[in-house]
Amino acid sequence: MSERENEDRKISASDPVIRLTRYAQVPILAGLSVAMVLFLVTFFVDIYDAIQSFEFLDRKKTILLILNLLDMVFIANLVIMVATNTYNTFRLKALVQGDDYIQQGEKAYRRMKHRIVSTIIIISSIHVLSELLEFSQTTPLQVAALLGFHLVLLATYVVTNVFKSSD
Repeated sequence: MSERENEDRKISASDPVIRLTRYAQVPILAGLSVAMVLFLVTFFVDIYDAIQSFEFLDRKKTILLILNLLDMVFIANLVIMVATNTYNTFRLKALVQGDDYIQQGEKAYRRMKHRIVSTIIIISSIHVLSELLEFSQTTPLQVAALLGFHLVLLATYVVTNVFKSSD
């Protein structure tokens, strides 16, 4: 019986700490929401500028505009994934305790890791393609560095998703 009482005391003593760590995520979610609003404004300003300056009539500029807009969409999706995962973690901690929380948290983490790495690779691909299309504005060394960075991201994806870690 004394072991059970000790466990109950430990759990009740850690409750304020658990609550504080959960509520510390609220400002992060608010900041991500503000960032999304700013990103949304930037998205529409880019479209408005392209229409106002008739850039969309030039094929190459239209392709670059579309790549830029796609880039913004994928970055916004990345922010939404992180915000959603943060919110779900916040909710999960409120609903589930103990080993069940750890198991559900690990599953959610693996899914989120896969999605985030995949999205970052897509964003990197868009950047590489944009730089290749605007090759006159970049040096060959910059393009090579960008391609090298993209290959590192691809290797990271393969390692994190093909080979399962023992943790």
